Amino acid sequence: MIKKLVQKVSRSMGYEIVPMWRMEDLHFTGHLRQMFGMLNIKVVLDVGANTGQYRNFLRNQVGFEGCIVSFEPIPELVATLRERAARDANWHIYPWALGRSNTEAMFNVMQRTQFSSFLTPENSVQPAFSEMNVIERQERVEIKRLDSVFETITAALPSGGVYLKMDTQGCDLDVVEGASGVLDRIAMLQTEVSVLPIYSGMPDYHTSLTTLSALGFDVTGMFPVSRDEYLRLIEFDCVMLNRKIGLTHRSVSTV
Repeated sequence: MIKKLVQKVSRSMGYEIVPMWRMEDLHFTGHLRQMFGMLNIKVVLDVGANTGQYRNFLRNQVGFEGCIVSFEPIPELVATLRERAARDANWHIYPWALGRSNTEAMFNVMQRTQFSSFLTPENSVQPAFSEMNVIERQERVEIKRLDSVFETITAALPSGGVYLKMDTQGCDLDVVEGASGVLDRIAMLQTEVSVLPIYSGMPDYHTSLTTLSALGFDVTGMFPVSRDEYLRLIEFDCVMLNRKIGLTHRSVSTV
């Protein structure tokens, strides 16, 4: 009762009380709201959808009401996504991985499906994930280049800015390479960047940021995803703006 009263009073004064553990998420949420409004984002490409966690984040926290196009290659997760999308007319599901070429490949489905990847787990650097980031089975999945399907999947969607969110467990740069023909249509992107590797052969944050900068994307925000017991970053989400598109939005923010 006291907690609800305090929240009611704080909201009447224009404030919101949130627990400390939510502060980083709150910063991320506010950043996306501001950028989505500034760039008129109408379509989010959700690459590596898993069971739809990012869709829930966009709808429930960011307040995004536009179209979400989710890509997920694991068959049982696709079935779950399609069942959930039946209740959201602006959510579209495609049963593919995105990558550098139109092909098929073996995909490692991990004990915890959020860790599933084309790459092999490397748990020696970060053993805290060793029970979750272990191969349970392999699935042959279909891979598409984004630039080969972009026109088809966006043809019936509203015009406006496009946001490319990637969470492919070490393969985000492959997705970017496969989007080379439509990168000029991507207003912003979000990539999960590695500081302490949890897969063999995954690019580190230097490589990721240098590559994306050379392709014309500038960092607007960095948000921790996971840390080890010493608070060292394992991964962070990096939000980046297409430099050419950003030139048309020249207002300066000190936030």
